Amino acid sequence: MWSLALAGLLPVALAINVPQTYINTAIARTIELGGLTTQISTQYNIKSIDNSPGEYFLALSGENDLPPAWYEISLGGKKLESRLLDESPSTVAVQLGKTKKDETVTLSLTQVLAHTSTPLPAEIEQRDPQYLIWKTNSTYVDSWYPTEVERIKIRAPHPSILSYSSPSSIPQTYTRDSTITKSGGTLTLGPFHSLPPTLSSENKNSNQKIVEQKPFSVHYETKDPIIGIRNLKRSAEVSHWGSNFNIQDEIELVNKGPKLKGHFSRLAHQQSKFHASVPAQILTELTFKLPPTSHSPYYYDTIGNVSTSHFRQGSTPSTIAQNKRKTSPRLVDGNLEIKPRYPILGGWNYSFTIGYDTPLQDVLKSDSDSSSSNNNRKILSVPFLTGLKDVVVDQAELNIILPEGASDVQVFTPFPVDSIEHSIHKTYLDTTGRYAITLKKTQLTENHAQNVYVTYHYPLSAQFQKPLTIASLVGSLFLLGMGLRRVNYSIEKI
Repeated sequence: MWSLALAGLLPVALAINVPQTYINTAIARTIELGGLTTQISTQYNIKSIDNSPGEYFLALSGENDLPPAWYEISLGGKKLESRLLDESPSTVAVQLGKTKKDETVTLSLTQVLAHTSTPLPAEIEQRDPQYLIWKTNSTYVDSWYPTEVERIKIRAPHPSILSYSSPSSIPQTYTRDSTITKSGGTLTLGPFHSLPPTLSSENKNSNQKIVEQKPFSVHYETKDPIIGIRNLKRSAEVSHWGSNFNIQDEIELVNKGPKLKGHFSRLAHQQSKFHASVPAQILTELTFKLPPTSHSPYYYDTIGNVSTSHFRQGSTPSTIAQNKRKTSPRLVDGNLEIKPRYPILGGWNYSFTIGYDTPLQDVLKSDSDSSSSNNNRKILSVPFLTGLKDVVVDQAELNIILPEGASDVQVFTPFPVDSIEHSIHKTYLDTTGRYAITLKKTQLTENHAQNVYVTYHYPLSAQFQKPLTIASLVGSLFLLGMGLRRVNYSIEKI
């Protein structure tokens, strides 16, 4: 009984005290449906109704909705810093500048949601089309403030939309022009007028009306495989003596599309390839974008090396000079096109490893602003992951291995991570071991393909640590050989 009482009080305890100092004059939202990710772009026209309105509270999700995997807020085209509140639903507080009463500003919110679409039906035949259903708990845009007019557009990747919900019931306090309209693969909700807030606040009057949100869904077709990565382990190793930077990814890939009903037919698969009509749920190839100066790529799985791959070298300043182009030099990323050992159907897994090398000078710089006593400080940029369109990484781990002798290490991440661990990594010909940093994070998308910056001190004495170790080892073996040559191994006669 006590647990039920506490559960009833929990929503009240988590309510946010939001001063009603703003109103939304207009909200326009565009939702791009995909496979595992949903791209949402929202523009808020915000008007201050107070001379000192303070912070604007921006809801990232509604009641019982998961927070976005990635989001970005901008004001006037410039990225805006925000303060994430430890409350439910997920909300951030942003400063809109020195706004005055009746002044209007435009705020933009870009979000990426993960795992909001699921296969329906969950099992299909090998040649059947692939359908997903997208669900949300909020029909309207979640907001702590009233809205004068609001419009929502939902775009499916294919015009084939089997069904969609109807907007929730509208209170009598406002009107709407239309319920929902469909044009090709686009659904338009609204415009809706005079919307009260959709989220309740502690300081609101008891007689203030709140919009009751109801679930909304869209059942649509997609022509691309639904690919996810269950685990991604990236190892980034720095070699000063070899002037090389190595990246290696261990990937556990899974097809999140509808599971295969029945048995796989190799004959039907070959026929579909011959007619260039491979079913949407079958993954046959994957492309990774690599840095322009990357070289020596490799690709293997649990069985061994996989030869069905192709590497397209990117354009570098040297290749541009050789081609004698008159246009301004522009670096182009390289492409590593891989074909799995077997076609991957819905529910199937595939584990493999890819890697490549990059010249160290492309990712490592010296701190030119450091003092003369600390002029050996290095700045290393490491990509957290290689972004793949419409792919969600459930668990990611980045292991950065610095050269032996590195000290005073600092890590700067472009986004919050779940954990950062510092350890010692030992390999061949190491004495004290190499400094290693391990970063872990869940729910990553292609937007998280950003650089992690690591600064460390690498003195001149540390650069000679490995050569001295090798010289000592070789010298010891030489002395041992000299000593063994002076030993008499002959058997004397008695």
